[in-house]
Amino acid sequence: MEPCPLGVLLTGRRSGACAALRWRSDLSLYRCGAITEPSLVLLARLPSALRWIAPPLAWLMQRLAHRWVAAGIGCDCDAHASHL
Repeated sequence: MEPCPLGVLLTGRRSGACAALRWRSDLSLYRCGAITEPSLVLLARLPSALRWIAPPLAWLMQRLAHRWVAAGIGCDCDAHASHL
């Protein structure tokens, strides 16, 4: 429904689905790209002149993102899915 604060920082979006979400068909769920694919998320956002810093920055972001998005704590979304 809306990105978390880290998603806003990474993608610049304040509403709608986070552009950093990655679909895992094998698990049938979405995962945070800052955790699962940090280099790809950074490469999509960094200007070409700064892409050289993506690998070390991705390593750091991946470790911090677990805390920033409260990974493993549970979803804090208050949306309710309706059945058709």
